[in-house]
Amino acid sequence: MYRAPLKKTGIVGLLLVLTACGGSDEEPKEPASRDSLLLTTEDLPAGTQTARFTEPEQLVLNLKLDTPSDVGLPIDITYEPVGCGEQSSYADEARLTLSNVDTTSMMGAYLDNERSYLALVSDVPLDIAQVADAHTGSCSTYRMNSRTITTSPLDLPPAIATEDAVILYEVSDPDNPEWSNDEVFYGYASVDGYTVAVLGMNGKEFEQEFTEFFTKAVLKVRDR
Repeated sequence: MYRAPLKKTGIVGLLLVLTACGGSDEEPKEPASRDSLLLTTEDLPAGTQTARFTEPEQLVLNLKLDTPSDVGLPIDITYEPVGCGEQSSYADEARLTLSNVDTTSMMGAYLDNERSYLALVSDVPLDIAQVADAHTGSCSTYRMNSRTITTSPLDLPPAIATEDAVILYEVSDPDNPEWSNDEVFYGYASVDGYTVAVLGMNGKEFEQEFTEFFTKAVLKVRDR
């Protein structure tokens, strides 16, 4: 899977919650601006730089940092097993449905002047289980031309363990050693009618950092 590299020189709706039946005293949550559900510098470690993306071309460009499997590549891509091409395309398209600036708000964060994360909150619903299965089911390992892509689910932290959410770790180990260990973390969650997604392209040694970032993004929406 081709990926545009993250740049190191910069950083880069509405749901009323109904009270439960049975006389619950829980008050409905107030309507919130979707933009207000994005993480800010106050939510993140000291020194983190953040930026908001508002232009459609910025939103699409950055959401495609992990470029879809068949975008910009020769049309004669071969998959082994063959059926994994369909699964890969489904996962790609599911992510790209979130790229409409009219329905999605996005921010970027830059940590320690070297690691970037992208987070979005969208009104577009996503079937989290189906997306996860497309990545980790029968096609958890497949070959795309000369590259081998392996994706595995990671444990959710206790703070969001009961949410409709998933964290995935994908690594590409192609025959070309210059591309070995090309890594990406995905976090997807469906929270109170919003889709929350986070993307990171740092090494496995930053798994805990990604998990904490994703957790903060989910809690910002859940606990608003």
